[in-house]
Amino acid sequence: MSTKRKSSELTPRRPASPSSTPNAVLGIFVAIARKILFIDARKIAVFYLLFVTLLSFIESRVELDSTYYLVQKHSVLNQYGVKMGWFWTLVIVGPFIWFASKAHNRRERDQPIIDVCRLGVATLLWYVSVQFFHKVYAATSSCDKGRRLTRTQCSEKEGVWTPGYDISGHCFLMIYSVLIMAEEAIAFRHYQQVTDAVHQMDGDREAHDRLTRLIQYFFVAMLFLTAFWFKQIIISVLYYHLFIEEFLGALTAIGCWFLTYRIAYPAGLLAPPIRRTTSKRA
Repeated sequence: MSTKRKSSELTPRRPASPSSTPNAVLGIFVAIARKILFIDARKIAVFYLLFVTLLSFIESRVELDSTYYLVQKHSVLNQYGVKMGWFWTLVIVGPFIWFASKAHNRRERDQPIIDVCRLGVATLLWYVSVQFFHKVYAATSSCDKGRRLTRTQCSEKEGVWTPGYDISGHCFLMIYSVLIMAEEAIAFRHYQQVTDAVHQMDGDREAHDRLTRLIQYFFVAMLFLTAFWFKQIIISVLYYHLFIEEFLGALTAIGCWFLTYRIAYPAGLLAPPIRRTTSKRA
């Protein structure tokens, strides 16, 4: 045995940090998420417009059984999933934007705050849109006892209530959420360049590994949320609302996405999502 070999055996090795240990299951889900979440948002927008139209065509010609628990309004998935939909978007997409921005902008402490503000703008548009839907419904509904009566007042006067156009807030929320995730997920497309930059600059690799693992967790969470929204959109279109109500909800979602991510942000309002193509932003 050579002296060189003895020396190497006596030298203590630096233990690997738990956060850098490969996780096979997480790696599989990350790979799947990359396939789904990296689909161009424009293709997703067109797909959902066509998808809503197709499902509405099927619903109008096929009698569906509405006794299944999962399609009921009181189901757990509807009460704590769809009705709390924007909450799930905030708690999943928000941390992903924050941690991804911290990784990409290590020297710019304010950038993560600016990037998360995009979700604040989306929240404002969601709130304004839903309020507008309520106003449309109120304006197009009527009671034979008086046009200005609410549904409750109409019932109290034993009148006949004729509902108006109830633009689907759920369809709007879910499609808007999917489009936002498709845009924000791009920050993870060329993430390897961030890791390479940390290694080249001899940065804190353990801290970077922990940050990377958090980004991966929320990246996969966006995959599950996207899949859940896809399932719930099918239920919403097949069992609730008219075609025009679902279509207008989808169209409003696409309009809000296009206004912000394709017009306002590229023009300088806040900062557009990270679309890293070179190592300069490290």
